[in-house]
Parts: sequence; C-alpha cells; structure tokens
Amino acid sequence: MKAGAGAEWHTLRDVLVHEPGIEVFFALTAPKHHLYERFFCLDAARQEHRGLCTVLHDDFGVRVHRLAGAVRDGAAADHAVRAALEEVAAGGGRAMDPPAADRDAGNLFLTAVLDPVAGDGRVTLGKTMHNLYFMRDQQVCTARGMVTGRMATAERQREVALTGLALAALGAGPVGAVRAGRCEGGDVIPAGEFALVGCGSRSDRAGIESLLSCEIGFDEVAVVHEPVHPLVRGRDPMVNMHLDTYCNIAGDGIAVGTPALLDRAAVEVLHREGDGFVTAGWEGNLTSYLEEKEFAVVPITTLEQLCYASNFLCVRDRVAVAVDAGALAPRVLERLQEKAAERPGKYDALLAAAREDYRRLMAGGGFFPYTKEVAAAGLEMVPVALTNATGGYGGAHCMTCTVRR
Repeated sequence: MKAGAGAEWHTLRDVLVHEPGIEVFFALTAPKHHLYERFFCLDAARQEHRGLCTVLHDDFGVRVHRLAGAVRDGAAADHAVRAALEEVAAGGGRAMDPPAADRDAGNLFLTAVLDPVAGDGRVTLGKTMHNLYFMRDQQVCTARGMVTGRMATAERQREVALTGLALAALGAGPVGAVRAGRCEGGDVIPAGEFALVGCGSRSDRAGIESLLSCEIGFDEVAVVHEPVHPLVRGRDPMVNMHLDTYCNIAGDGIAVGTPALLDRAAVEVLHREGDGFVTAGWEGNLTSYLEEKEFAVVPITTLEQLCYASNFLCVRDRVAVAVDAGALAPRVLERLQEKAAERPGKYDALLAAAREDYRRLMAGGGFFPYTKEVAAAGLEMVPVALTNATGGYGGAHCMTCTVRR
C-alpha cells in the first residue's frame, strides 16, 4: 500500500483504528489520572466506535483496518513482525511463563496492550496502553508516507511500537521516524501546498525539526504555537492539547476553528532550503496566516470547541464525519462545572462562557454541525454519535489513523 496524505481534504481511502477494549475499563477506575476527560460507559463507547467505522466504510467506501487484526495477520505472515510483537509483549526483556515464543499472536497483542506483571500469585498492570484507541497520535501521515512519532507522555510511549507493527503489516511501514523531542499526529494537518504543525504541550520544537528531516513532502510548514486559553486562569493544556482540537481543515480553502484561539496562536513560517528548512521571517497569528492562504474560517464557539467540533475527519473535499456537539454539550458542561468546583477561580470564566454559548445555541436552533455557518460554507458534515467515546479526550479525527488519501 502506498501510504500518504497531501491534503486533509483529499479523498480518504484507508484508516487504521482500534476499538476501545479492556484496557479502557482499567483507565475508567481513575479517568483523570489516565488522560481522560471524564468517566463514560465503555460498552456504549464501543458501539459508537463501531458506528463510526460503519459510516466510514458503508457510506464513504473507506477501507477500515483494525489494529489487532493487522498485527495478528502480520505476525502470521512475517517472522520479523512476529519477533517484534514478542519483544513488545515482553516489555523489552521481561521473562514470560509460558515464554513469548509459545504464545499465540492474539495473546501477545493483549499482553502488549495490558502489560500484565505476574508475581506472588497476583497479576498487576504495568504500562497499560489506556489511550490506544486514539490512533491519530502515534504516527504522522505525510505526503511521502508514514512517519513514526514520539509521544509526549509516559502513559502513551509504548503505543508507537505496536502501531508501527500494524503499519508494517499493511505494507505502509514508516518512511521515517521522529528521533528527538516529541511529535504527535494530532498536531500535523496537511493542506496541499503547505502543512500546519502544532508546537506546544504534545509536540515540541525538537520533535518538529526531527519530523521535517524526514522529507514529509511539503515546501512550506507553518509552525503553530499552542495558545494559552484566554478563559482559563493559569494553564490547562488538555483544553486545546493538539492543533486539531481547536483548528481543522474541512476542504480546499475552508478551515474550522475557534477565533479566540486562532487569534492567539502565533505562527512561524518555515520554507524548504536545500535539505532543510529556514525561517521565512513571516510574523502573525493563525487567523492571518489562513487569510493569507485564502482559507475562509467557519467559526465555532467556546462550548463547541470543548465538544470537539473541530475534531472532525474529512472524507473528501468539504465532506466530513463530525461529533454532534449538541448531544455532547450537557456532559461537557457537567464536567466543566465539576472542574470549576474543584479549582475555584481557574475555570469560572470558561464555565460562564460555555453556559452562555449553550443558552444562545439552544435559542438559535443549532450546534455544530447544524449551524448556518456550516451551511453557508457548503460543508456536508455527517454527525456521528460519539457521546461516550469522546470522554477519553478526542473526536473522530483523534480516533482514526489516516493511512492513505
């Protein structure tokens, strides 16, 4: 398979996904300690994830590859994949009884995901891959192919090796790897003649420079510096942890984003020169950069951004699957109210703005994607029910690894 994506709006052909599994159950015993936004129903999240995959396959003809199946098939067909799977399952050398070589590939996959440690008649879990169903981040799909990323949090670092095995099994093995710093796929948005790359909580400058050394196929890169949310007292990087949580590309010349964050996101433009990139000297914010590129911006409110409105997945130009923000809004408001009570003063302004957005959107007749701005832009946003699955902090974009467009 020739992997790659030159623009977010090019027709989506192949995605790699992982259905929320038993690992999520363990994370839900303490959601906020495992990078989750809130508690949610695992069974319902599984059904929602299956619904997303059905829409992609049945309605848009996208080939949906399952992580576990791809790894198992790869291990059966390729001794190198099998050996690498044994190594991941063994945690880099831990003794196993029975040994890894005597285990079936399905057992090895689950062992890799859960990282069970046996001793004294008990089994405890080590570095479990609680966030594995957010498949966007372990790698970057560039115009030249897949590039292995480097995760920012210890919680997620082991995921990269496992998803890399699946990509290799699909014939979409990485053409490069981020070898320094950190860089996650949710911060990279290809846009034809240029690419947007977020720099902040999850991707840093060293990781971005390493990514750019991999020949990603773009001559211009806009490094978008993560803005501090103006309505949060102090910092909370989870509110807009990746670029795609507050800005996304819906089509050729169309972006969707939160104006308050776009205005505060400083942009540094890099141009290719020889084998590397140099600073172009351009100064401004993401709003002005998109304007210069002749991209219109469909605005979303603070509440809609918190409900993952910008975290949609394009399937072709101006057509995408998106979270139904209205269905999700009550849960997001409830959790925000809890956070405001836990941290007096920190989230008061954010909660007040979200409540006002809710009142106005209810009175106005529609949340994203059912807004007049979406209709006026000529966007076809197909809503998918992800009310529970988004509780892990992410929407349709976060839950899918684009392999080929």
